[in-house]
Amino acid sequence: MKSIYDIELNSAEGDSNFLEQYKGKATLIVNTTVGCGNANQLGPLQRLQELYAGPDFQVVAIPTNDYCGPGITYGDWVDGISCGMDSKNYGLKEYNVTFNYSEMINSIPAPDISFPSGEVKVYGEPHELYKEIQRQVREINEIKRDLEAKGEKFRTYNSPPLNREYSGEWMNGNFEKYLVDKDGFVIKHFHCDVLNSDVEASLKRENPNATLNVNITPEMIKEEFEVVSEFIEKAIAGQKSLLSLSLINA
Repeated sequence: MKSIYDIELNSAEGDSNFLEQYKGKATLIVNTTVGCGNANQLGPLQRLQELYAGPDFQVVAIPTNDYCGPGITYGDWVDGISCGMDSKNYGLKEYNVTFNYSEMINSIPAPDISFPSGEVKVYGEPHELYKEIQRQVREINEIKRDLEAKGEKFRTYNSPPLNREYSGEWMNGNFEKYLVDKDGFVIKHFHCDVLNSDVEASLKRENPNATLNVNITPEMIKEEFEVVSEFIEKAIAGQKSLLSLSLINA
């Protein structure tokens, strides 16, 4: 295991060592994209950035090209830098985001994926960043199981997306969210559905002919935002990942 902040990655502008600047900060890493029903989450993510960004926390967008919906603008892979900048410009135009974007990278190891909306191409192996995230999540789940066997309890939440256990397999879709501690280790995974506020409107922005029935209540949105905020506040205060603690105590 190694700190996520030590992994080499370019910014959307092409600058190297993008993640190094976050050493000593908690971050919320999100695999963003455009042309997706989950893109509405850029709004709540920007609100989190406005509430908490500073010397101890940042939202960080890591665009991927692995889960594309109707109206996806990338179509064919060009290169990670230009596609990362496209993603950043989309966030600026549609949601006035102020958080940083990396180059576009791969997040899953599949040769292709078939969605109801059509065939989606996936390009190559996942980037080392997402490989490390998966390694950490799998290890954390093992630590949790060991601690639970000894009687430790972990808080759960009623909101269905927040209550989904993450097995450590490859991600479910766009806008998976990983809260990372100041040492660069994952504290918490939030499912790609968490923070969805208006999936249908977001999807129709990209494809006016899209139809999607999603039952998301204002109460669910409020609860999810509050829960994510609570975890961010703990990370800002210095809470460490179970993995960080296990390495310290090893």
